[in-house]
Amino acid sequence: MTSLSPALKQATPVVVDHALGSWIYGTDGRAYLDFTTGIGVTSTGHCHPRVVAAAREQVGRIIHAQYT
Repeated sequence: MTSLSPALKQATPVVVDHALGSWIYGTDGRAYLDFTTGIGVTSTGHCHPRVVAAAREQVGRIIHAQYT
């Protein structure tokens, strides 16, 4: 993290491989219960099938649109 602001610190040594539901899986194979998903970002959990389907549908139409 040498190119980021020194104000940004690594909070945990976990390197995330993937996440599903309320669980985060590290590259070391360990599972971690994610207590921070409910901050309004992933309130349905990581990779909820309906959210993933809706995102895929939207990205298939347009990924980015500027404010006009």
